[in-house]
Order: sequence, then C-alpha cells, then structure tokens
Amino acid sequence: MVLPIVKLVTLLIRQFSRPVVHRLTVSASRHPKFRSVIVLIAQKYHSMDFSTPAEPLSTDEAMNLGTKLLGEALVYGVSASFLLYEYNRSLKNERTKKERRKYEIGKLQKEIQEHGLIIEGLKRQMLELQVKNL
Repeated sequence: MVLPIVKLVTLLIRQFSRPVVHRLTVSASRHPKFRSVIVLIAQKYHSMDFSTPAEPLSTDEAMNLGTKLLGEALVYGVSASFLLYEYNRSLKNERTKKERRKYEIGKLQKEIQEHGLIIEGLKRQMLELQVKNL
C-alpha cells in the first residue's frame, strides 16, 4: 500500500519540478555568476562520469547538464524530505499509540486493584456474618 503512494508522490514531485528546472535553465542563461557555477558543477560531473580523461563540455552542454543535475537533486531532496517527514510522523503516531495503551493498562490495573479490595472487604463481611450465624 505504501509503495504505490510513494511512487505517486515521486511522480507528482517530478511533474511539479519540471517548471522549476526550466526556470533554473532560463535563470542560468541570464545570470553569468549562476551560469558559471552550473557550468563548473556540470564539468566536474562530466569528468567524474568517465574513467578516462574526457574533453570538457561546451558551455551550453554543460549548462544543460548542470540544470538537469540541479533539477534531479531538487527532486531527490524533496522526495527524501517527504519520506523523512512521513517516517517521523509514523514514529510519532506509534509513540502516541504506545502511550495510550500504557495509560489504558495502568487504568485497568488500578481498577483490578480496587475490585480486589472490594472482594476482600466482601469476604470479610461474609466471614463475620458466618461467625454470627453459628
């Protein structure tokens, strides 16, 4: 049950992140500082992707690769945040259930003690009545 929901949420995050990635691409083309950072990240990724030394990418290719990397990082970051949130929420629910059970058990144990005292009192009264009747 949980797996299809996670897949659906991941798909939704991917769909909603596409416009963000597009904006990043447009923003990178307009701002030289941002563009240089994206290009640098993409060049590093490209050089790590190949085991043998590879030619550096052109600036446009590097920018496209960099914005894709940034978009994927955004998607994975949001997905991981969502999963972490759900995990923490389920832990909190479990703690709440455990505390509720603990409280109920304590309440029932107290009632058992009270009933035990009542039974002891009734036994004493029965013995007293039996002694009087003899």
